This record gives sequence, structure tokens and C-alpha cells, in this order.
Amino acid sequence: MNADALIIAAMLGGSAVFAGAVTYAITGRDLRGWSRAATALGVALLVGAAAVFVLYLSVIAFLACAAAYLVIRRLVRPTLALAASGLVLFGGLSGAAMLMWVALSEM
Repeated sequence: MNADALIIAAMLGGSAVFAGAVTYAITGRDLRGWSRAATALGVALLVGAAAVFVLYLSVIAFLACAAAYLVIRRLVRPTLALAASGLVLFGGLSGAAMLMWVALSEM
């Protein structure tokens, strides 16, 4: 394997691990046990899959989602905040993929 492939693989894995670890940390007050781990794993898989197409934008979309979750959970119940932030994450990742698609089609 050449160095470029290793760097890309490390960035893909790193973005997924980062998203999972941050999710696990910020949902600690609201979720317990397997639901906390399942949420972190789901977010890590989603961000990791999106990072294949839009490497840096997926992490930025995740950070926006995490900030939205931290704000929304103060206003509504944690389960509703988690659902709302899931929609924010899905919308952010979809928007990032569309942005990359338009950028690549205009090249």
C-alpha cells in the first residue's frame, strides 16, 4: 500500500472514531447503557460512510449536529433533542454530498 492510501484510510477511520467518541461523550447525561453505545455507533457509521464521499464536510456537519443537540436538549426532552439532531445530521450530510456533487460536476 502506498502512503496516500494509508492517509485516506486513516482520515476516514479517524473521522468515524471522532464522531463516535464525541457522541458517546455528549450523550452521557441523557442516555445510559446500550442506547448510548448504539447511538454512538450509528453516528460513527453514518459519518464514516459520508466521509467516503465528502471527507472534511462530514466532520463539519457532525460538529454542527453536536452543537444543535447541546442547544436543543436544554429546550425539550433529550429523546426529542436526539431525534432533532439526527435530522440535522442527516440534512447536513446530504447537503454536503450535494455540494460535492455539484462541485465535481462543474469541473
